[in-house]
Amino acid sequence: LANRFTLSDLFFLYLLPPIALDAGYFLPNNAFFLNIGTILLYAVVGTIFNIITIAGIIYAFLPLYQWSLPFIDILLFSTLISAVDPVAVLSVFEEIHVNQLLYICVFGESLLNDAVTIVLYHSLSSMAKIGSENLIREDFIHALINFAMVSTGGILIGLVWVCITAFATKWSYDVPILQPLVCLFFPYLSYLISESVHMSGILAIVTCGLLMKPYISGNLNDKALTTVKYFLKTLSSCCEAIIFVFLGLSTFSKHHTWDLMFALVTVLACIFCRFIGVIILTWLANRKRVQKIGLMDQVIMGYGGLRGAICYGLVMTLDKDAIPAKDMLVSTTVVVIVVTVFFQGTTIKPLVRLLKVKTQEPQQKTVTQQVLTHVSKPKMYRFVGTTICNIHLQ
Repeated sequence: LANRFTLSDLFFLYLLPPIALDAGYFLPNNAFFLNIGTILLYAVVGTIFNIITIAGIIYAFLPLYQWSLPFIDILLFSTLISAVDPVAVLSVFEEIHVNQLLYICVFGESLLNDAVTIVLYHSLSSMAKIGSENLIREDFIHALINFAMVSTGGILIGLVWVCITAFATKWSYDVPILQPLVCLFFPYLSYLISESVHMSGILAIVTCGLLMKPYISGNLNDKALTTVKYFLKTLSSCCEAIIFVFLGLSTFSKHHTWDLMFALVTVLACIFCRFIGVIILTWLANRKRVQKIGLMDQVIMGYGGLRGAICYGLVMTLDKDAIPAKDMLVSTTVVVIVVTVFFQGTTIKPLVRLLKVKTQEPQQKTVTQQVLTHVSKPKMYRFVGTTICNIHLQ
C-alpha cells in the first residue's frame, strides 16, 4: 500500500480539496452571480487562450532549447503553468479595499481557472501517455467532449451534495457538535465521489462550498458557523503551506535540470499572454456591461496573474515515464513561481497605490442590516416566528 501511495495521491486527495472548498465557501455569492458572465469569460475563454498562446510561443522557440519537446508535452506544460493563484494579490486588495468589481473578477477567475486547468490537465496527461505520434484529430475532439462532460458532471454532483448538506444541517440542529463535521465532511465526499466516477472533483467541491453557504448560515448557530469558518481557513492555509514547503525544498534539490532559454521564454510568455488576454477579453466584456472595467483595473488584473500552489502541485504529479523532461519542467515552474510571487506579488501593493485604483465606497447599513449584525440568527428567527404566530392568532 505504501508503494502505491504517490505524490499525486497526496496532492489530489488531501491537499487540493481543502484549498478548493475554502475558495468556494468564502467567495461573495451575490457579487459572483452578478458578474458570472464576465468571470466565466476570463476563467474559461481566458484560460484556454493563455494555454494556446503560451504553448505557441514556447513551441516557436523550440530550436533554441536543450530539450526537444513534442507539442503535446508543451501543451500540457502550458496548461498547468496557466493556473493562477493570486493569494498575495487578494490580501492586498482586502487591505486597501479595492472596488468590489475588481476584487470579484480576480477572485472568481482564479477559482474557476483552477477548475478548468485541472480538468484539461487530466485530459492532456492521458494524451501525453499515448504519445504525440499516435494522436489523431478524433483524440482532440474527444478531449473537448470529455471536458464538457466532466465539468457538467462535477457541477451536478456538487448540487446534489448541496441539498444533502442543507437537509443534514437542518435535521442536526439539536446536535451542534455534529454540524461543523457535516459542513466539512460532506463537501469532501462530493469531491471523492466525483473523482471515483471520473468527473471533476474540484468543480463538485467548489459548487458545494459556494452554494451551501446560504443554507448552513440559517441552519447553524453562531458557534458552529464560527467553527466552520476558522477551521476551514486554517486547514486551507496549512495545505497551501505544505505545498510551498515542498516548493522550497525542491528549490535546493539536486535533481534540477536547467534550460535557461526555456525558462526565460516561459516567464515572458506567461506575463505577455496574461496581459493580452485580459485586454482582449475585457474589451469583449465591456461591450455588454453596464459597469465598465477600467484600464487601471485591467492593468492590475494582468499584473496579478501569479502562479503558486496549484501550479507547482500539478507539475510535480507529471509522469516522468511519459514525459522525460519532467525535471526541466519542474525547474522552470519553480522559476515562474519565484518571479511572479516574489517580484509581482511584492510590487502589486505600490502599483495599486501608484495607479490610484478605485477603492470600495463605504455603504451606509440599513436598519435591518444593523439589527442582523447585533442579533444572532437563531434569536432573530425565533422573534420573527413568534411575531408571525401572534399576527395569525389575532
